[in-house]
Amino acid sequence: MRLKAPLNPVLVFGEVLNDKYPDQTFLGGAPFNYAYHLYHMGIPTRLISRVGGDGAGQKILERLQEIGFPLGGVQMDIIHPTGEVEVSEDAQGVPDFNILPDRAYDYIDFDPYNESLINEDISLVYFGTLAQRHSTSAETLQKIFKGLNSRSTFMLDINLRYPYFTPEVIQNSLNQCDILKVNTAELATIKETLNLTVSLKDLPRYLLDTYKVGFLCVTKGEAGSELFEAGNRESFKCPGLAPEKIVDTIGSGDAFSAMLTASYLAGVPRQSQIEKATEFASRICEIPGAIPEDLEFYKPFRFA
Repeated sequence: MRLKAPLNPVLVFGEVLNDKYPDQTFLGGAPFNYAYHLYHMGIPTRLISRVGGDGAGQKILERLQEIGFPLGGVQMDIIHPTGEVEVSEDAQGVPDFNILPDRAYDYIDFDPYNESLINEDISLVYFGTLAQRHSTSAETLQKIFKGLNSRSTFMLDINLRYPYFTPEVIQNSLNQCDILKVNTAELATIKETLNLTVSLKDLPRYLLDTYKVGFLCVTKGEAGSELFEAGNRESFKCPGLAPEKIVDTIGSGDAFSAMLTASYLAGVPRQSQIEKATEFASRICEIPGAIPEDLEFYKPFRFA
């Protein structure tokens, strides 16, 4: 699919890290996975993150350089190590994540590059909650919000990772977003954390109306997805699409978000947005890790 006109950049804020399995390591972090997909779909992308000055950080920068990914917003930290997640799986293959604390992405500075982005025409800003667990990165994100103000669309892929969120972070994030993407487990966590009395069934509409969100998408695993739109009492539904062969499900939610964004920016109708996002997320489950090594993977999904 081709874009009708050249797009202004998407700004992606948050963690780039290593997902460490017992036998191998994958490049990851929800914001990075999302940015990587958008970039290879042909969407101009600016990633704001931070890696350590260690071997892991050097390898991440080398990998980004290899693919021509813009590095201007990826800071280097000589004190704190590169982000890392220890991944294990239970007997059923369900992954468990141990997100290590006090990492480079917790200390993203508001540097001259970030300041320069505020003067750009940024079409959309993507953010989550994990990169707000430390005050330094959280304050930098707030400066970006303030600088871009109403000139950009803000997308919250909430990605709640226990114990790295608070009621204040959730509420502040919901107040900032125009687009919200959650899964069913995160909906339940939002309800519990914010002490809401509304039912889970009615919670998407409640969040849409209370926080003045333009549209909200709920992913439901094998049950598919549902999109709720402000001013439209009818929702859009898409059934799940089973992969031909599941390798793992790591990063499928990030893939869904990336395609949802790309199709939204391309002006695709709401129903088609979630159908395309579902297809792309299903395909990601057919490869190891969250991002494909073979860039031919993106050929059917490019927008430019």
